[in-house]
Amino acid sequence: MLLSEDDVALFARVSGDRNALHCSPGHARRTPFGRTVAHGVLAALATLDEQAPDGAGATAVEVDFGNPVFPGVLYRSEALDGARGGAGHRLLDGDRTCLTVRVSPGSPPEVEPLPAPPTRSAPRHTIADLPPGTAVSGAYGPEGIDALRERFPAASRLLGRTPLACLLWASYLAGMCLPGENCLLGRVALRFLPVAASGPARLSYTARVVHTDHRFGLVSIVGEITADGAVVAEAEIEAMVRTPAPLATSATLGEHLSPSTRLRGTTAVVVGGSRGLGAALALGLASQGCEVYVGHRGTLPRTLLDDGDRLPGRLHSVPGDAADPRWSGELRSRVEREHGRLDFLVCSAAPPLRTLGLAATDLERMDAFLTGSLRLVSAPMAGLLPLLEPGRGRCLVISSAALREPPRDWPHYVAAKSAVEGLVHWAARHRPGVAFLLARPGMLWTEQTNSPSARETAGPVEPVAARLVRGLLEPAPDGGVPLVIGEEATGPVPAGRG
Repeated sequence: MLLSEDDVALFARVSGDRNALHCSPGHARRTPFGRTVAHGVLAALATLDEQAPDGAGATAVEVDFGNPVFPGVLYRSEALDGARGGAGHRLLDGDRTCLTVRVSPGSPPEVEPLPAPPTRSAPRHTIADLPPGTAVSGAYGPEGIDALRERFPAASRLLGRTPLACLLWASYLAGMCLPGENCLLGRVALRFLPVAASGPARLSYTARVVHTDHRFGLVSIVGEITADGAVVAEAEIEAMVRTPAPLATSATLGEHLSPSTRLRGTTAVVVGGSRGLGAALALGLASQGCEVYVGHRGTLPRTLLDDGDRLPGRLHSVPGDAADPRWSGELRSRVEREHGRLDFLVCSAAPPLRTLGLAATDLERMDAFLTGSLRLVSAPMAGLLPLLEPGRGRCLVISSAALREPPRDWPHYVAAKSAVEGLVHWAARHRPGVAFLLARPGMLWTEQTNSPSARETAGPVEPVAARLVRGLLEPAPDGGVPLVIGEEATGPVPAGRG
């Protein structure tokens, strides 16, 4: 099964679910997924369309979502045994289940929903904004549903006209109304009720929260859809309300690293400095008086720039793709022109980290991750190491404690960090004019690792950044071998130490 960006755009237009995770590449890049994600209901339709049996009409549909589905990636669908008399299918990414969908056959209501204008922006609810009893209501009618029927004819026949519209409503409700922009669908269950009416009808809906789990950010919703007053469907929806990872702040950093002017007159480049540990390192260097060129893709957060304006040093935005040698070449010319040399190069960028295995179907994405990870270090080093040599500058490269205890679902990440470390060891041997440092922090709460389990166990970035910046203030290590800073040296530090 393969979905395209055009499929995602079509589904968004017809269903009204224009959630930014699906429709805004800039927004999606700042999430743990790193790129736009296909709608879960769209993926369920495509899965049914692969092997939908003959027959038409559904009395119930259940979809359980496990892993994201991305446009442009090939997935495998398979029939489920024992699907309780109906059609059941599973969508697989290697050996990982993305979703399961079950359809119970029967005679559904047969009404033609009249189009209704959807809401254009989704609320940014947190789990705290959604106590039990929170409710929404409104009118719903997909626009141009025939185009979706033509794209997925077998699934459309299997479901029937009204069940298809109700399934689209479930995506619209979750993505645009309740919970809204921060929604990640977990489960949709729809039961359809026979009604006497047929032909064109106006659909209305009500939905309310019945349970929330603040620890894991889970919300349970029940709802119903009516056609000109008659109930045609009852719904149960479960979703996770994503909590964006906190941005690094100079105030929190100041609890671990007191501002000073010890680096006044020095310059630094931080690759991957728009968020997470990279942003904290950029603030940490600026807090000591350094002029910091922040390499980033997309837009540098305004809050980060405002923070930098209050520090002894200064942050400079340098947008672009650090894996492209032209980026570091242009930055090298700029730093030479404005400062004459470079004192610190920090390589903290990495591709989005998603679950992957070692199945044959995973190898192409593994290759892309390995290449992307290495290029985000090798390209900046190739262009900027010559600027570090005149003053025996320092190159700090962020690796990971995952090399010591490799996570099961991150073989690509462990391999990439191993390759990066090998490159740094080579550079330390053959670039004696530069002092190299390798940092292996433990799990940090950033958008790369933003999940309920990470929020339970991961640490904040500011204490780690303070440790590393303090290390850059120490005398340069001897050349030939990089100084490895392990997890034990990058853990939290007592508050107030400067």
